[in-house]
Amino acid sequence: AMSAGTGLSAFSARFPERFFDVGIAEEHAVTFAAGMAAGGLKPIVAIYSTFMQRALDQLLHDVALPGLPVVFAMDRAGAVPDDGETHQGIYDIQAFKAAPGLAIISPASAKELALALDWATKYNGPAALRYPKAICPPERPAYSEAFVPGKGVFVRRSEEKAEVLITASGALVEEALIAADACSEHGICADVYHLRFLKPINAEAFAEMANSYSFVLLAEEGVLSGSVAADLAAAVKSRGGNALAVGFADRPLPQGSREELLKAAGLSASELQSAIQAHSGKYAKSAVDSLRLKASP
Repeated sequence: AMSAGTGLSAFSARFPERFFDVGIAEEHAVTFAAGMAAGGLKPIVAIYSTFMQRALDQLLHDVALPGLPVVFAMDRAGAVPDDGETHQGIYDIQAFKAAPGLAIISPASAKELALALDWATKYNGPAALRYPKAICPPERPAYSEAFVPGKGVFVRRSEEKAEVLITASGALVEEALIAADACSEHGICADVYHLRFLKPINAEAFAEMANSYSFVLLAEEGVLSGSVAADLAAAVKSRGGNALAVGFADRPLPQGSREELLKAAGLSASELQSAIQAHSGKYAKSAVDSLRLKASP
């Protein structure tokens, strides 16, 4: 019932025999796709993140356990503007990361989303792509790099040794880049690392890399409790590093713009900058306020 919302109206008109609208029966959509995959097809299931919650049992039992190659295109992942608390896509990471064999990818741009979809359709197992209801950010060279399961990319890396590492995925990479640029104006050098894969992920390998920095800030556009960011922060700390994970509380705000929702969760560029400057002791209120004004709607 969301062909227009998921951007598939043109596809349905051009390929009517390859498009199936099951209405608001998300559970049926997933099991239907599992049946097609068992028959040798590579189905793509386009569902809003918040509505995928209804199909958790079908994803686990009918797709993940038998290892069927179904691709889930999870629209409206993360902070969803103007639709209220019932439509927030902030629970899918925790709900699905335990599913056996399920790859979870969070692309940061339109081109990277296309590359992720290409990788997912060739993957011999289930895969989920999560992307937000947001304006596509500028393309950057790192987004065109080939996908390697469990491996991220540096979107910004200083020639000189940086003291701070900002780790993010999806649309939050752009927020991290803005925060890093603002910090550099105050003498704080910050690299930006894009996870790409939220699963699979090698926490120990990440911690080994991240512990060359004096401070690691991990931002995730989902609930903080049980998040990948929290897991990685714990891995960094277990090796004696200094890390802070930020994300949403388990209950979302009743209503708000995307910018307001990110700011309230400490995920906007200005809030990420504040966290870094507070850690470094180089907190400059005027600079933070200026960045907030630029990020405000």
